[in-house]
Amino acid sequence: MSMLAVAAAFSPVSVVPTSRSHTSALFMAKKKSSAPTIPNPLKSLPWNVKKEQDREARRLKTESAQLHRELGIAEDATFEEIQAVTNSLILKAESDGEIKKKIKVEVAKDRIMQIKLNERLAGLTVLTEDAKAQSRLEEAE
Repeated sequence: MSMLAVAAAFSPVSVVPTSRSHTSALFMAKKKSSAPTIPNPLKSLPWNVKKEQDREARRLKTESAQLHRELGIAEDATFEEIQAVTNSLILKAESDGEIKKKIKVEVAKDRIMQIKLNERLAGLTVLTEDAKAQSRLEEAE
């Protein structure tokens, strides 16, 4: 047995120097994640549910605004306008040989479409009469 082990057995914890090199942030993260999580019962209260919905709506709105600015289009742009702008930006990026820019434009367009879908599914977006009429025409076909 080493002297350090003997000293540790009979000394207070704070007196014995210990090496913490084995205690990395990753080790601590694993240790924390192994603890069981208790669901928060307050999250299901109506006012907290509303706050969470409002928070998610704000997050989607700010992310959408940022993506629209990146593409240089209005926030109320239609699907056709978004397609036209992104196609022109992709063609420009391809002609310049900027593959990263092309991918960035495609990702921004896909994310905008995903956000719009999430907003419609969550009931955050009110459909216009034109959109409702178009949907009825498509369903009739």
